Amino acid sequence: MFVANSAFCASMYEKWGISVDKIISPPLDCSLFEPKTSNPTADYVLTHFGAFGKEGKFSTVKAVADAGVPIRVFGETSQIPQSLKKHHRISFLGKVTDAELANLYSNALYTLFAFEHEPFGYIPVESMACGTPVLTYGKQGPSETVVNRKTGWLSNNDREMINLAAFLWKEGYGGDIRNKCRKRALAFDVKKIAEIWENTLSSKNSFGRVWQKNEKHLYGQ
Repeated sequence: MFVANSAFCASMYEKWGISVDKIISPPLDCSLFEPKTSNPTADYVLTHFGAFGKEGKFSTVKAVADAGVPIRVFGETSQIPQSLKKHHRISFLGKVTDAELANLYSNALYTLFAFEHEPFGYIPVESMACGTPVLTYGKQGPSETVVNRKTGWLSNNDREMINLAAFLWKEGYGGDIRNKCRKRALAFDVKKIAEIWENTLSSKNSFGRVWQKNEKHLYGQ
């Protein structure tokens, strides 16, 4: 049995000749990642820098900051270029605990997720679980978790993302989007995903027992 963690990931495997039996998303503890306040400060945008620039395109994040958006960055900071380190609208937090991260998500106006390659993407789901919408690209894994204009915004390219980032900072968005984010994230809660796995494995085991019974009959055992 071959399981992929997203439709995009499944499409990559199938290009390599691997048949995918089922798609099951990674689980998230939505009791840990949950809204930590009913009155977010919303005075910054949160983003993440991953190793080797996989998450957090430096040029795009800088352009968003240049457009007047204050950004707080968590994650990997060792490879950050000087143009970002010295930017007066960008604050670097480094590595944070899950509890600290949940508070950061909860108080951000939105989470900016400008990635190079992301088969699934935990950050958009974590952000939505904390009630905060996500601005990302309409491709790969994040396009399957973020619902465009309901729990965030899916941009087609860097320029569109930068323009939208500045617009959202100036104009904001409707208050009901935070409730929609939380509701969407609960589809990925660990209890929900565990139930899917349990049902999947039970079904697979039943199939295996039937096959073994028929095999014994076929060979006179």
